[in-house]
Amino acid sequence: MDEIDELEDIKLFDEAKKTDEPSIDIEEAFKMIEANRNKKQ
Repeated sequence: MDEIDELEDIKLFDEAKKTDEPSIDIEEAFKMIEANRNKKQ
């Protein structure tokens, strides 16, 4: 099952790389996630 999940992650990564959307720095993404999480509490 882990292999299937890994293959799905790779597929999603490849699809994301094809878009022209700008990427977000991982640290910035974590900050955004935390901000959204704090709003819900």
